[in-house]
Amino acid sequence: MEDPCRDIAPLEKQPKTEEQVRQDTVYLSISGMNCGNCANRVRNSLLTTYGVTSVIVSHVDGLAEVRYNPGLVPAEALIGSVRAAGGDGVHNYDAVIMLQDS
Repeated sequence: MEDPCRDIAPLEKQPKTEEQVRQDTVYLSISGMNCGNCANRVRNSLLTTYGVTSVIVSHVDGLAEVRYNPGLVPAEALIGSVRAAGGDGVHNYDAVIMLQDS
């Protein structure tokens, strides 16, 4: 069986103007990440969420720092983006909001 976590390339995002109008930061505690490819999988899922402009994920610490426009996406919706990064029968990720700057 091929490793589904192999060679997950990080996405590059050019945020739209409206995504950058207002920026808040939320810090997430993420469970289920076991390697750098898992971190890229979670980061990519968060970055494809409309309203998110930048993401830093550490699989070692199980943490993510997410910059986003709260007028376009609520912080709680970011948990769904983390969960959506898994669901392939091998990876299951979850998140909780640790700290939210406004």
